[in-house]
Amino acid sequence: MEAKGQETFDAFVVLDLDRRLDRPDEEIEAAWQKLSRESHPDAEGGDAEKSADANRARSILLSPAGRLRHWLTLHGVEVPRQNAIDSDLMTRFTEVGAALANADDVLKRRAAANSALGRALLAEPAFAAQQSIQQLLGQLQRERLAVTGQFSTFDAAAHKGEFAAAIAALHRLGFLEKWESQCRERLLAFLTES
Repeated sequence: MEAKGQETFDAFVVLDLDRRLDRPDEEIEAAWQKLSRESHPDAEGGDAEKSADANRARSILLSPAGRLRHWLTLHGVEVPRQNAIDSDLMTRFTEVGAALANADDVLKRRAAANSALGRALLAEPAFAAQQSIQQLLGQLQRERLAVTGQFSTFDAAAHKGEFAAAIAALHRLGFLEKWESQCRERLLAFLTES
């Protein structure tokens, strides 16, 4: 919560972008790069605070869930902390949990393998776990894109003061982004641990 008399941080204003959800990441990056060049503390006339604000704005807007949450906040919409999880999301939660647990188990066994033979015996389970995580990551990315594909609809609904669909999407996006990150972490672990 902002202190009384203090302005609310607006990432869109900081990067000189109109307050719209539906925008490509490249547009956000370009706005951030322009502002970063102008405000970098090492540049002539640079401004450390402005540079920090630019970095914060970029971080918020590049995350679809962060962008949506920020957009809702700027519209004065109070976002509930807890929502009921729909059955589709609960099913996905179970699938993700099982795939991550399997990957963790294989990674743990591979790290504990003391011999080349032990590691070789884990090659097939490791490959299967990686493949499972990659497929899951692809599904999660498609689901996220389906939600962000509705951003223009949310922008239009905001003009009518309607935010229910955007709030529901925020809840879903939060899970999808978290799960995508966890899948990427496991894939990286498979690549870096030998």
